[in-house]
Amino acid sequence: MSVETQELSPPSNETQPQNVGQPNTAKTIVLALPNWIFPSINSVAFDNAGDIVLPAIGVESVIFTFQVPKGFNGVMKEIANAFIGGGFTDGSGAIVWRILQNNQAMRGKENVINSLGSVAQPSRIGGGGFMRILENDIIAMTVLNTAIVPAGQIVAGRLSGWFYPKDEDPTGIWF
Repeated sequence: MSVETQELSPPSNETQPQNVGQPNTAKTIVLALPNWIFPSINSVAFDNAGDIVLPAIGVESVIFTFQVPKGFNGVMKEIANAFIGGGFTDGSGAIVWRILQNNQAMRGKENVINSLGSVAQPSRIGGGGFMRILENDIIAMTVLNTAIVPAGQIVAGRLSGWFYPKDEDPTGIWF
């Protein structure tokens, strides 16, 4: 029996009855969602988190960083960022979080001024529900203090998702 994987398509009414006791000679097709929607059996989950002491006013500091492994692409599905301590009003712009991909701010995540979820319970990434990352990309979450006097406050962040073998991407896909 040969096995083939194809993109998910609508159900078909073109099924034929099988004779009991006869070997199944029909080709088996395993329907699969794209890897950026649902992880394949070959996917590897990641969950990166970190926390740092609030940097000085005007300083942008890295909370954590990771690299997409060789031979894999990936998907970030969940995000969290939090401020622990006094002196911060959510949405004020006094603290700005960013997600960087190879030292460039990722579209839609270049000026995050609100807390998104919590480190213990992250929220889904908005704007499509995921962010694609590619082989060897270096991903970082940073924080910029624009107005809060440091007094031992903590800034935290978290990104979760999965890596999958890059050869599982459909041919001709545009990133």
